[in-house]
Amino acid sequence: MATRRDFMKSLASAAAVAGVAGAPQFSFAQDGSGRTKTFIKVFQRGGADGLHLFPLYNDPAYEAYRQDLWIRPPDGSMDGDRALSLGSAAAADRQSTGIRGMNPNLAALQDIWDSGNMMLAPSTSFEGSGRSHFDNQRWIGTGARNNVIDGYMNRFMKEVPRAQQHPLRGLVAGKTSISTEIRGEIKVPAIVQSGAYDISNRDLDNFDCGDGCDDFRMTSIMEEIASHDVDLSAAEGNIKDNQLVLLESIQDVAAAADAYSMDPNAPAYSNSSLGRGLKLCAQLVKHDLPLEMAAIDWNIGWDTHRDQIDIENTVNPFTDPNKRYNARMAEGARDLKMFWDDLGPELRGDVVVLVGSEFGRTKKQNGSVGTDHGIGGAWFAFGGPTRQVVADDVATIDDSAFTENYLPRITSYRDIIGEIMVRHMLMDPGLVSTVFPGHSFDDLGLFTRSMA
Repeated sequence: MATRRDFMKSLASAAAVAGVAGAPQFSFAQDGSGRTKTFIKVFQRGGADGLHLFPLYNDPAYEAYRQDLWIRPPDGSMDGDRALSLGSAAAADRQSTGIRGMNPNLAALQDIWDSGNMMLAPSTSFEGSGRSHFDNQRWIGTGARNNVIDGYMNRFMKEVPRAQQHPLRGLVAGKTSISTEIRGEIKVPAIVQSGAYDISNRDLDNFDCGDGCDDFRMTSIMEEIASHDVDLSAAEGNIKDNQLVLLESIQDVAAAADAYSMDPNAPAYSNSSLGRGLKLCAQLVKHDLPLEMAAIDWNIGWDTHRDQIDIENTVNPFTDPNKRYNARMAEGARDLKMFWDDLGPELRGDVVVLVGSEFGRTKKQNGSVGTDHGIGGAWFAFGGPTRQVVADDVATIDDSAFTENYLPRITSYRDIIGEIMVRHMLMDPGLVSTVFPGHSFDDLGLFTRSMA
């Protein structure tokens, strides 16, 4: 049971965008089936090591530059940790010249890859990328290297308005703060989990609502206050609007959670921000609520400057669950697979999940058996019209190919998201340069798989 404090934190999170808020607008991207299309962006804050997640195991320089962090290639043996093979099924579609494998902690994703509905863009970043966590996260979220404060997800919702309105068109799931990519004019709630709206009598603390106080008495009072037309300043009016968005979404979130709780086959997601966020999205999608944009964080300590593995373990240093980094990576992969299974064949075509980080890491390990900030990193996606394909990649990380100690940007993250918005969310291609200001869209063909 979440507390009154949890509820207030969620309310305050939505109010944090009040300075840029205006009248709410909502929309639904639908295909001929009438179902809403959903885009979920999962952000690995901290700078995830793309070469660690998806090793270039056929490259001698990879082994030479990462003596301790080198994940051996798959060969069918069981003698310690080895990379998982992405198989030959995608060979005809593979655009890269390198051969990528998958970190053994991501084994839960193997079935998704084998289904033919997952893509990998192993050298992804954006034009003008730096190596500052703060700057890169902000620039990626806003969609341009500038000081604008609205995010690309919110800009999509503004530029592609629909007639129908709903407070759950956009959502931050699994945490209480508003992610940069979804902050802006269209108000969205930040919900830790569906239970964050359940306020019991004991959670009211010293809030005296008199005789007959029930679970939603506090909610009713807040809704009554927010519904009055009063003379407010612009800031107060915006806070009021944000409050109403949250209040209007409570009933639908609660109904979705109640229906979900009746499913005996519902998976047991972790209580991480990723697990909570994915579970909430599954509840809303399966309850046929019109969720279009969702932002989730997957935080495991991706900023691996030191001790990326336990070098004392010579058998399974990459999957030893006593290493928190290994355990949480495997937990996150299982959560993603649970979400895939939770949606089932009927709903997978309606949802695209994209996972990416603010930058990759150095191609060479440092003196502390870690890796430092880089540029190109590994982004991957599954669901919807996603093809089984590895996007353009380096053939080798050898210094003879490029002298910088990090992977270059080969794929622009804006092209990946632009294609999701066009191919999956049914946005006019001409709007890509508006959602991502000044960007010239390059359709990479990563999301053209027919779901018929």
